[in-house]
Amino acid sequence: MDLLTEFSTALRTDSDRPEKLALLVGKLTDPGINVDNYIRRLDELADQVEQSMPVGALGRARAEALIAVMHDKFDFFGNVENYYEASNSFLHRVLDTHLGLPITLCLLYTAVGRRIGMNMRGLGLPGHFMLEYGDMNGVWILDTFHGKVVASEELSYYLTQIFQQPIRISVSLEQYRTDTNAWMLRILNNLRSVYISQHRLNDALSVLNYMVVVEPEEASLWRDRGMLHYSLENMLSAENDLRRYFLLRNRLHLFTGETELVFSGVAFEGLMPGAEQKPTQEDQRVLFVLRQIRDEIRRLN
Repeated sequence: MDLLTEFSTALRTDSDRPEKLALLVGKLTDPGINVDNYIRRLDELADQVEQSMPVGALGRARAEALIAVMHDKFDFFGNVENYYEASNSFLHRVLDTHLGLPITLCLLYTAVGRRIGMNMRGLGLPGHFMLEYGDMNGVWILDTFHGKVVASEELSYYLTQIFQQPIRISVSLEQYRTDTNAWMLRILNNLRSVYISQHRLNDALSVLNYMVVVEPEEASLWRDRGMLHYSLENMLSAENDLRRYFLLRNRLHLFTGETELVFSGVAFEGLMPGAEQKPTQEDQRVLFVLRQIRDEIRRLN
């Protein structure tokens, strides 16, 4: 089974275990890693953490105890000195080095927490990823990167202090909660940004292959993958991805050049109803690249 198929299968069958998906993402950099061994390491870590937690602690005390154990006993910290290293985005590397990003540390805490009966949810807050933990005593927010616990009503002030600029968080945390797919996309997007900044375009393309598996209906991912194929001179693949981009945006007529067939909200020859005839500025940018791609394909053929 190839890596993408293995990841795609797990996305359907293990969505309640995002740590397994994150470990499979690790095969991007270490194809031979044994995911089951790392799952066992998480099981063992959770057992050790549970033995170190104070008996009967609830609410904020339990959240702070978890932070203390993970930080002080097991030395899991935010990688402040090398924040933009790709290794920070791979869960297996975080388990090996005990250093990571907010999002991967939160994933680690969630995996450990679930194993010891602490239900936590990822929060994709402005500029920072944190965890929501709730029990009968209330709701608490864990900053696994900085090793802090705050009450939900303190969150705006807390983030304002971290970033030294006003940040207002909605009283309701629901809009920030992150499901498994969104969690994987954020991790993968971090990786893509690192690889592009390092001009590692083949690695960035491998990441985008995973991203379109997670969210195949997101048009911008097909656009971005098409642009990467173009940069790597994979012209046929670039053209195919840009076709998908226009199709998902209900603008296939721009790809085919059959704009004259679309008018008054009526579409012909398989074009979608509601397609807009006038291209946006972004469409124009993509169409310019598409012309370069087609010129190159004609030249090669």
